[in-house]
Amino acid sequence: MDFERPYSRPQKTASQLGDLAEDRHRFLLKRILLTGESELLAAPNGRAAFLDSLCLAVRICPNVAVYLSDENEGLIMQARNLAAHVAFGKGVDFVRELPDPSQFDSILSIGAKAHPELPWTTINSNGFVARATSGAADISDECEIFNPIGALAAASLGVGEVFKRLIRLKGERGEMLNGFSFSLRTYREASPDYGPPIPEVIPHDLLVVGAGAIGNGIVHLLSSLPLTGAVTIVDREEYGEENLGTCVLIGPDDLNKPKAEVLASVLKKYNIRADGYFGEFEQYVSKLRQFPRIVLNGLDNIDVRHEVQRALWPDIVIDGAIGDFMCQVSRHPWPDDIACLICLFQRPAGRPAEEMQSDATGLSKDRLLEPESLITEADVDAAPREKQQELRSRIGQAVCSVVQEAMAQTISLEQQEKGFEPSVPFVACFSACMVLTEALAYLCGWDTKLEPRFQFDFLRGPAFGLELPQARSENCICGRRKNIDRIRAKRGL
Repeated sequence: MDFERPYSRPQKTASQLGDLAEDRHRFLLKRILLTGESELLAAPNGRAAFLDSLCLAVRICPNVAVYLSDENEGLIMQARNLAAHVAFGKGVDFVRELPDPSQFDSILSIGAKAHPELPWTTINSNGFVARATSGAADISDECEIFNPIGALAAASLGVGEVFKRLIRLKGERGEMLNGFSFSLRTYREASPDYGPPIPEVIPHDLLVVGAGAIGNGIVHLLSSLPLTGAVTIVDREEYGEENLGTCVLIGPDDLNKPKAEVLASVLKKYNIRADGYFGEFEQYVSKLRQFPRIVLNGLDNIDVRHEVQRALWPDIVIDGAIGDFMCQVSRHPWPDDIACLICLFQRPAGRPAEEMQSDATGLSKDRLLEPESLITEADVDAAPREKQQELRSRIGQAVCSVVQEAMAQTISLEQQEKGFEPSVPFVACFSACMVLTEALAYLCGWDTKLEPRFQFDFLRGPAFGLELPQARSENCICGRRKNIDRIRAKRGL
């Protein structure tokens, strides 16, 4: 398999950092070692964090090696089976003898001990607390409270640290974590709040909208929870090679298959009732007989977010969002004076049409006011150098036809580029961890701090995140509460 498309999104994400990431163009040539301390790997949190780290690491680098001692033979077999499904390209190298650490550009270990003399990151978790250190400070070895959400969060932090090393991120853009711990319940660093235990049974039905990078993280966590309700997953796309670099659950065998159906099949393997709807969200809604109360979003599309809110008005929507390194969760309960998805996610104002047309063609804005006139040599001379050759081939054609053709080509290129949106898997999975934490808080009646969102820059770390309160907008449709309440009542909500 050609590496270019599977790693296209992590590559583009690194490239956007420019000179702040000195090895942004070379990190795929580097080597990662995944290992761990036997005592912590024997604990459920340690095993989960190790396997999650493996799933994430193969998506940012094709050169991943695994070393575990013979005490962890069972985990080695699990890891081999997992790697056979999720790895692409070169696969994963399982080594039997302790390798020389100097052979690797980054080492990720599940444990508690720091190794500042090496390019070493150590991670673990306890309950809803995730820990990571890439410096001289050890982290606590208390890991008794099993929680798959905390384990995936720790793996996401750890692989994020690995990524920083591989691209040689400069300190002014983001420091390495040192003796760091973070609670998903309080959104605070060094918080001892491990959170309530996971309930023994979760009987609620859920709708998951979006089966991309965040949706993969959500479904991965749902598969590890005692869910007895049904899950419906909605997505209109199939998996392509570019999704291998960002979606934590999939492997080459899942390519060219409907995303929603692939994720539903994952849940079914864990005896969770699940259904995947392959199609437009509007089509899904048109066939609904029973409207969902609880919706978990993993979307990259503002319009679909608005449609989820406008078409369903559920009891609550919990939304995960990512940028290149931006990581966010927001909760939108209907009864509270908290911004809905339409309030929160506003499309940026579009550029003036004449400005876009000028950029696409190289023609001045004044010439665009004469659509019936013909392209001349003077237009070519006045155009930016990179547009002159194309314009010269259009001499004698009407301005309006040149504009129409250029805009059609621009739209086509934008659609092609859509498969190369910047994204890295560890950011998406951490967003999914926050989504599931908030979902459990709602389902179990736990308190929450979100009104409605928490957001942070992953390269700086969640300690620098912001809680961003926002009430409903006076101009938003959600202000028509009586009408919406009547709609909800008819739907049995």
